Amino acid sequence: MTSQPGQPLTFWSTVRLLLGAARKRAAGRRKRQQELLRQRTGKDSTNWAGLGVALTVFFMAMLNCLAAFVVITAVDSGERLEAERRGKIVVSRWFLDAAKAAETVPEEPLSNCFVDNGHTLCLQVLDRAPAPSPDYASEAKRIAEEYGGSRAAIEQKLRDAVRDHRTGDFITKNEAAPGIADLPKAGRFPAMLGSLMLLLWGVMLVFQGEGLELDVQRRRHPMWEWLFSHPVPPGAVFFAEMLSPIASNPMYWTAPLFAGVMYGAVYDPWLGALAALVIGIPISLAAACMGKALEIAVILRFPSRSRGAMIGFMSWIGYASLMAFFLGFTILPRVIAAASKFLYAFTVMPWPWLRLFLGGLANGSYSFLTGMFTCWIVAGTTAASAIAFSVWGAQQGLSGNFGRADSAPSVSQNAGIGFGKDPLYRKELLWFARDRSAIVQTILIPLTVAGFQLFNMRGLLSHAQSAWNYLCGVGILFGTYFLWILGPKSLASEGAALWIALTWPRGLESLLKAKAWLWSLLSSGIVAMILCYAAFLFPVSIWKILLVGIGWFIFARSMAEKSVTLVTVTSSSGEPEQIPKGRRWAAQLGMLTFAIGIFTQQWQLAVIGIVYSYLTAAAMWENFRARLPYLYDPWSEKLPPPPTLMHAMVAISILVEGVAVLTGILLAAAGRENIAIAQAFSYGICAVIVSIGVSSFLGNRGVSQRDVWRWPSVIGRTVPWWRGDDSRQGAVLLLFLVGVVGGLALGLFAHGYLFVLQHIPATAELIRKGQEQMAKIPYLRISYFVMAVGFAPIAEEYLFRGLLFRALDREWGGWRAIVGSAAFFAIYHPALSWLPVAMLGMTNALLFKKTGRLAPAVVLHMVYNAVVLS
Repeated sequence: MTSQPGQPLTFWSTVRLLLGAARKRAAGRRKRQQELLRQRTGKDSTNWAGLGVALTVFFMAMLNCLAAFVVITAVDSGERLEAERRGKIVVSRWFLDAAKAAETVPEEPLSNCFVDNGHTLCLQVLDRAPAPSPDYASEAKRIAEEYGGSRAAIEQKLRDAVRDHRTGDFITKNEAAPGIADLPKAGRFPAMLGSLMLLLWGVMLVFQGEGLELDVQRRRHPMWEWLFSHPVPPGAVFFAEMLSPIASNPMYWTAPLFAGVMYGAVYDPWLGALAALVIGIPISLAAACMGKALEIAVILRFPSRSRGAMIGFMSWIGYASLMAFFLGFTILPRVIAAASKFLYAFTVMPWPWLRLFLGGLANGSYSFLTGMFTCWIVAGTTAASAIAFSVWGAQQGLSGNFGRADSAPSVSQNAGIGFGKDPLYRKELLWFARDRSAIVQTILIPLTVAGFQLFNMRGLLSHAQSAWNYLCGVGILFGTYFLWILGPKSLASEGAALWIALTWPRGLESLLKAKAWLWSLLSSGIVAMILCYAAFLFPVSIWKILLVGIGWFIFARSMAEKSVTLVTVTSSSGEPEQIPKGRRWAAQLGMLTFAIGIFTQQWQLAVIGIVYSYLTAAAMWENFRARLPYLYDPWSEKLPPPPTLMHAMVAISILVEGVAVLTGILLAAAGRENIAIAQAFSYGICAVIVSIGVSSFLGNRGVSQRDVWRWPSVIGRTVPWWRGDDSRQGAVLLLFLVGVVGGLALGLFAHGYLFVLQHIPATAELIRKGQEQMAKIPYLRISYFVMAVGFAPIAEEYLFRGLLFRALDREWGGWRAIVGSAAFFAIYHPALSWLPVAMLGMTNALLFKKTGRLAPAVVLHMVYNAVVLS
């Protein structure tokens, strides 16, 4: 189209130009996405733009057709429930035929002849042929899977109905639910369900916008912002802006299929195809206008701090309603059956919307022309109102009275926010109070995504309410997934604003710790609701549920801290940098162990998950703190000085896994009767190999063996009287005696602890079986003695105290490091021995730190194991 210079553009020419710009804008966004993909992967990607658009169009077409089938399913479910309210039981055709066949038994005359005194006599008798019995179990299973309920209760209901009224209470699904074609005669409940699904489809269509985007921080630049100074009709500018979704979003291209499927189900396929053109297109146009009008209203009339939140909330509604149709296609009949008592309360209101949409008349018939004109009126009124509102908003101006709100904080700075006086915590809550999009970013979107993932695990959820541990396990999984999604999503949503804290006196590390604490509280609130529901259903197990809640509170903090370490800076292209896969895998360590322990009621596994996750979080924070100052120049990053906590955890894991693998190989070669020798031999070999490997690894990084077996920061201090001097023989003897006495004392405590366990019924049987196994297998005690006294003390003290505790003391310090290292040491032993082993770990940690030498801890460990095994 061309125009003469100086001649103003007309209304429709302006619309055509701006819609062309919208199409080019959509093509530019697709091109930019390909460029970002090449930047992330470092590879040249094939241009799949054409195929991607085709697949998107196909997907959206299937979604709109699926939405139409959901509406039809809702009406069918309502009709079925209406039949059940009349006392009928909806069964399958084959079950009803089998039940009727069992009612009427055919009678066949049979001849029975015999000889009496030379005369042949024939008598006719009536023989009753056996009738097949209906398969009650299969029918009950089908009903329970489709509509929910207990199989046993449904089967008993079917049997009672046959016994009391034969087949008089049964009705087939086609008879109970004739379909949407019978909607005007079906009653208010089916009409209400169908109308609700129709309105949900309309809401989904309205809130799709130019594309489904959940990033509420994306900068939006409507075309009309830069056209106010142009000599063009304002109405044309707004009209083109509201039609821009039609030009860029395939959802609106395929939306007419919804009307086509609905009308095809009521009339015939040819009228359905006609309805897609003459009804579906006007409705799609009206929905696009309404969605853009709402977005314009938000931008024009809402304060600037609320715009992102409202636009994000609108986008979330579009996403949630879209996912609702995916879920509704499979579970809608069950949901309606479960909530029918609640939904029936709303039937007092008129629900003519679906009937009017389809052209249903009061006499129970349908009229295509009536439905067409009704949809035209609604679509025309909607589009006209949207345009009129947009023009009125432009005439009122852009300010929207938000200048005063921006110049002052929304809450008093001196107000107690209820989260302590620490400014870091107050800053996080102020983020929620001032930037209202934070609620969408950190709660709505993660909850929606996590809810969809829980739907994918619906097989697991179907058994959740059968036991307290299943329900609690589901809650733990939900909270864990929520944290896993929430952390990176929330950090990425703040963008460059996150790095303003680099100028704070407190530094970025404290800020991210505060974020982790806030996230753990958010997830704990969600999990607490599920645990309270479990306590309501299973009051007998409330003390176990309380223990799960305490464990989750500890676990959530560690999980949140691991999520925080995945933070990345914003690249020059405006996109967050990709998180390294190794760091993601490290953050997942121990992620599901706690939940699996709750599911299987293995408390020791749940404790292992908590301890392992907590130590993993500490290890990741140690590395994260070292690279934090170099986020903007990662090529300058320096790892923390070895040995680090991650080094110790990896070495310990290699030792444990290596022993397990080598023991399995030896057992396959030598037989299970030689398990004792195999375990001792495997532990000795792996302990030597791991020790040599770690020593070589640390030596290449400037850490000598003397630095591991001694604590230089302790050696350099003033020597207490009881430590003496290295050159004096008495000092060495004194340290040796300290180890011997400590080992004897802890060993005697372990024997007393074992004596107490033998008088507890739950543990006495386990101890008895262990003693019987020890007596049956030859050389088992000797092999364990050699392994526990000759190899384990040296390897374990080197790894758990020389490496792990030293690094943990540098990370945490004080009693927290002592308890943490002892807990990690204990979980690698049998659960019954956790208490004395943890005391051994704490004693040796204190001994190592106070004396500055690892040798006394090795002696103490040897004596302890010798006393326990003797």
